[in-house]
Amino acid sequence: MNKTSIVKLIQSLAVASVFAFFVGCGGESNPSSAPEPTSSSANLVPTSSAIQENPVVGVSSSSAVGGESNVGGDQPGDTPVVSGAPYNGTPAPIATTPDADGFYYIADVYKAVPTTSKIAFVIRHSERQSCESQESKLTADGIAHAKTLGADIGGDEPFYYTSTDFIRTRETASNIAAGRGETAEVVTWDAINGGYFLKVPSSEFDELVGKRGGSWKNMSQFIYGATVTNNYVAQRIADYVYDIMPRGDQFIKEVVLDNMDNWMRVSFLVTHDILIEPLTVYATNRTIDLKFYESQRWSNYMSGVAVVVDAAGAVSLYPVRGYEVGWIGATKSTSTCPEDEAVAQ
Repeated sequence: MNKTSIVKLIQSLAVASVFAFFVGCGGESNPSSAPEPTSSSANLVPTSSAIQENPVVGVSSSSAVGGESNVGGDQPGDTPVVSGAPYNGTPAPIATTPDADGFYYIADVYKAVPTTSKIAFVIRHSERQSCESQESKLTADGIAHAKTLGADIGGDEPFYYTSTDFIRTRETASNIAAGRGETAEVVTWDAINGGYFLKVPSSEFDELVGKRGGSWKNMSQFIYGATVTNNYVAQRIADYVYDIMPRGDQFIKEVVLDNMDNWMRVSFLVTHDILIEPLTVYATNRTIDLKFYESQRWSNYMSGVAVVVDAAGAVSLYPVRGYEVGWIGATKSTSTCPEDEAVAQ
């Protein structure tokens, strides 16, 4: 081999080595070989905060999205939660049975769950006066029902109580405690204000549904996956209300499970119906009948969800009630508020 041939051979080997280096290091990408997103990564849900009850039938009023207080634990914040957590699967058997509508009485759940388990009862407030302002108080019947529930629960261990910044939710928690013979501090926590399942301030949701069937009808149609019968609402409601399944997963994890270690073994989180309605439907995987659009049933006072975590860390959800039944029809309290009486005079 002459000198010229040797030089050409060396040059060829050098080029081949450089090419092999770039291929081995991924110097060229192949879009068709990129991994497909998994179902988990495709279902990340943005975190939103809670909104208070809205002044339309069954809904509460606040104009801002964004809980502020972090009392009692971590505030739902900027970390997205992967959908598909098995929180709304088949709950573990407990030593009590639900009623004909599928609701468990709160006191029965407390007594049936082993003392090695933790329980968080997330419930609507007791019966309130007819006005829906932040100052609306419980009726005499609402106070009596809350105390009766507390007495039925009984026990001598201290509970943790938290509520929204509304008189009626604080009074509910206080009277449940009083019924147990307990004097309890009720902690105000913005994370459980009513609008956790709303993407917008509740006033905007009211504007959408207020004259188009109301919040109870439209909300229940949407969360059950039924046809939203008002065409105008149907085209827009997905921009106003979260898909309850991934959002429910997020509530159970961020609001309840991530904070349980900061509470007593048993806790009461007292909130409003616009949170409790979708949360209960989520917790039962849409099997409970709160289909106001069809059966005229909506979440009753002191109804909601029991979140039970056993000693091994398994989570079970149970639909619960504090009244005789877990649902309410299209009726409103006849007990007027002081401001209503002043106007009438």
